[in-house]
Amino acid sequence: MPTERFVVGFVSSPHPHSPAHMRTLEVLDSVEAVHLCGLAEEDIPALSEGSSKVVSTTDSVDELLARDEVDALIVSVRNDLGPDVLNAAVAAGKGVLFEKPGALHASDLRSVADKAADKGVTAAIMFQNRYQPKVADARRSLLSGALGRVMAAEARMVTSQVRYRNPGHWLFRKGTGGSGILAWLGCHYIDLLCHMMDDRIAEVSAIVGNQSPEKLEVEDTAMLALRFESGALGTLHAGYHLAGSGSGYHGAAYDSFLAYRGTEGYARLQMEEDGYTLFSQARGWETGGLRNLSFHPPESNAYGGRGGEIFVEEFLEAARAGKPAPVPIEAGVHVLEVIEAALESSETGRTVTVGA
Repeated sequence: MPTERFVVGFVSSPHPHSPAHMRTLEVLDSVEAVHLCGLAEEDIPALSEGSSKVVSTTDSVDELLARDEVDALIVSVRNDLGPDVLNAAVAAGKGVLFEKPGALHASDLRSVADKAADKGVTAAIMFQNRYQPKVADARRSLLSGALGRVMAAEARMVTSQVRYRNPGHWLFRKGTGGSGILAWLGCHYIDLLCHMMDDRIAEVSAIVGNQSPEKLEVEDTAMLALRFESGALGTLHAGYHLAGSGSGYHGAAYDSFLAYRGTEGYARLQMEEDGYTLFSQARGWETGGLRNLSFHPPESNAYGGRGGEIFVEEFLEAARAGKPAPVPIEAGVHVLEVIEAALESSETGRTVTVGA
């Protein structure tokens, strides 16, 4: 049972993930009340339907922030709306957990991060894939030396084609989405590539484009070659490519993968499965040889399952105590810098230094 109780402000514009975040708030025993704010013609009655915790609704962020009882905000809004909401939350001294990527441009998100640091406000980004059991376990193995020195990393995020996903959605417009597959789904894998090695991407060489018949303002396909600060090399293949998928956001099919290969072993994670493969001949690991590890997490209706519950609870506890976020906003800034470097590389044909 939770030892602390929280009152949460939830800010939403029409967004594919907002209903999932409402489910998380409903599941968490530590959340006793939710004040709901809808922007950009959000359907507040539909979003709050079935919730036993929504105690007020508004279309004004200022009205929401004026409520002293609100401990922290969860923000799930269109990418172009993110910075204004985040800046308002920080100015009010409210901890904030926001949907990725949080902004159209890295500079806008960095400005929020700087203000949050100056005021001691907890600002976190929703990269909750870090809390998947197989991801957390594989990261511990990597950082404990199971692979020796990591030489190369590989990521793939392939999902259903644009035709199944409403090509007119704001996700596919430059002014509201910023970029395409990289900002919406590739961002998770850019973050995981860095997080699992406790590393950052230093250089990007990329080709992005549009392979779908639909006329989009943003990329639906991206191929990135990466150099990490440690010297390791990596790749990311991202795209809306799968035929035969269900319609709509929640009917999407996925083919996602992570791999790390080092001087003493390798790890392979098929992301649609509950386990991963690890081979190690490193000192202290060699008796295990090839391991096929599986996990059977408890059922949860929260976004991201039980790991998603823990992620939000850790954020709320950190926000109340003024402590660092479980997944800090700076991780989102770095991901946006990598995406911007990839787009510049594709346009210029040059390798681009991240954050230059």
